[in-house]
Amino acid sequence: MKFTMIYGPSGIGKESVGREFAKRNGWKIFPQHLAFDVACAVIGFGNDGFEAYQRKICLDAFRKFHEDSVEGVVFTFCYVHPHSNYFIEGLLELLDELEIDAGFVRLSCEYEEHVQRVTNVSRKNTNKIQSKEYLDDYLERFNFSIDIPNVETFNINNTGMSIEASAKEVERNIVT
Repeated sequence: MKFTMIYGPSGIGKESVGREFAKRNGWKIFPQHLAFDVACAVIGFGNDGFEAYQRKICLDAFRKFHEDSVEGVVFTFCYVHPHSNYFIEGLLELLDELEIDAGFVRLSCEYEEHVQRVTNVSRKNTNKIQSKEYLDDYLERFNFSIDIPNVETFNINNTGMSIEASAKEVERNIVT
């Protein structure tokens, strides 16, 4: 199985790019927010055990994909240094255990475009960031400019790029 993580802040286009990349390669996609939403419903965000439960959901899914001989998985993730390192440690251990080579891509874009993306009508009726004010608070509280430690990351600034062009850029730089 092949594995690619696309990470960056909310609203940057991770899931859209990930879906296109997965479609182009016949892979599965697993957005982190699926596990986040389940962990919120079961444990409650910020409560003891939340991070461990969210990590377990994701790692169990990846293990199942591997058992089912899925060709590849695209995982979208909001990496926040150092808060996400517990999750990353578990992920890297699983990838090593299953002998899966992984590719890591960090997406970014210019601030003005980021605001346009989060306020786009396509995000309505979701639990995702939808306002400039919320985005500003989010970007002020968390640093998304740090690459995941101990893995090689390819950085893509997708300002002005279409979803398709961004997915092709991921494809060019990640072994598929």
